[in-house]
Amino acid sequence: MSALKRPGWVLGGRYRLIEKLGSGGFGTVWKARDERWQVDVAVKEVLLPQAESSTEHAERVARAEREARNAARLSDHPNIVGVLDVVADGATPWIVMRLVSGRSLKQRLDSGGPVTVAEATTVAAALLQALRAAHNAGVVHRDVKPGNILLATDGQVLLTDFGTARHHSDHTLTAKETIIGSFEYMAPERIDGEGTPAGDLYSLGVTLYHAVEGVSPFRRDTIHGTMKAVMFGTVPPPARAGQLLPLITQLMDKQPERRPSIPDALTLLACRTRQDLKPKPKASQSNSRSHGARRGRGEIGQLLARARDHQKRGEIREAEQLLRQAAEMKDTLAMSFLARLLEKRGARAEAERWYRQAAESGETLSMLTLGHMCMNAGDLTRAAYWYRRYIDHGHILGKVHLATVHEARGEKDQARILYREVEQDGDVVALKALGDQWKSSGRSDAARRVYHKSAQAGYAPAKAALERLPRL
Repeated sequence: MSALKRPGWVLGGRYRLIEKLGSGGFGTVWKARDERWQVDVAVKEVLLPQAESSTEHAERVARAEREARNAARLSDHPNIVGVLDVVADGATPWIVMRLVSGRSLKQRLDSGGPVTVAEATTVAAALLQALRAAHNAGVVHRDVKPGNILLATDGQVLLTDFGTARHHSDHTLTAKETIIGSFEYMAPERIDGEGTPAGDLYSLGVTLYHAVEGVSPFRRDTIHGTMKAVMFGTVPPPARAGQLLPLITQLMDKQPERRPSIPDALTLLACRTRQDLKPKPKASQSNSRSHGARRGRGEIGQLLARARDHQKRGEIREAEQLLRQAAEMKDTLAMSFLARLLEKRGARAEAERWYRQAAESGETLSMLTLGHMCMNAGDLTRAAYWYRRYIDHGHILGKVHLATVHEARGEKDQARILYREVEQDGDVVALKALGDQWKSSGRSDAARRVYHKSAQAGYAPAKAALERLPRL
């Protein structure tokens, strides 16, 4: 943290920081006092990558400006956190928002477990209204998840964080930006780089599933496994969804054209006892893929599925040929899978080339893998570069690995800051990784603390790791 940006520091001669409320891949949010109007507000300090090119720095600034522009279009909606101001502090943009007293749906789930059907119904209704306003304004959110849903103490439910949102008039900033977001809530077509309104509805369906069941349906122990689950996996119908079952299952259809539109979803929500209500497929351009795009994705999906079957049977050569076909079609997921297979059979140099090509196209698992490869090779500068790229895409886990780079350089203070941010964020996978790091360095008490926090939130690997620690 900068020496200036602490409680008591004044932003733009007007907003006095009070306390940090939270942080993530896209920024740090503070509670602040607007000294002009004498009211409390929330200000978001947009995190900019360290040691990146001037082009990438400009892209992050442009993204912050876009978030403010997109959210400002919707600032009057009762289910959207409104933007009040944008302030530039040197090269760092800050976004000033209405302060909401309450907690996120993620915090509610982490501390209290599944919500009731009635609570989930309230969330569903509010989010559908918020998304309808956004989509009508030409804005696709692209990162609907429990962490971006605020439950206000006055009973309001609000959608926040338009940092990954796209307006139909926005120019594309970077190729990597197409898959920014949280994979476990992401629609399959988003991994292919297409962010449409239908993808927001899919993410809402996964969020509601998590809310009523208490588990994120596609989360796996690794990002690679999560991506495979989103693309090809199926989940059992939610057992606790009650009358919300039709809405959730239809929102989670992997085919975007088969998901209900927002008007149909609202009707389904209002008439949720009618099990035979089926929304009709939509043919509008905004809610479906072109025939050619569907055919291309279908062909790639078939190649990946066949390759997976060959790998299960131990037919590695056949799997590699199919993955090469898909990778040559510029599919980033196929590039990553191919690189992983090549790495396993010892073709490290070629694997690294495919990982790099996938990473430069925005595939974040490859960024993480390249960080590990550089770390193992002793190239701390390149390892830090890839870990920062990974964090830049919203993955808290990257902070654990970047902290190990700082420790290897003897930069203990920077490492401690990152470790503290991981604990404050509460991401269960990152907490488990932090526990593993501390356990390996002999810090058993610290490992036990973060394992316990992750296990309390329902993460089974953390519970198993906690049980393996020596008893006090």
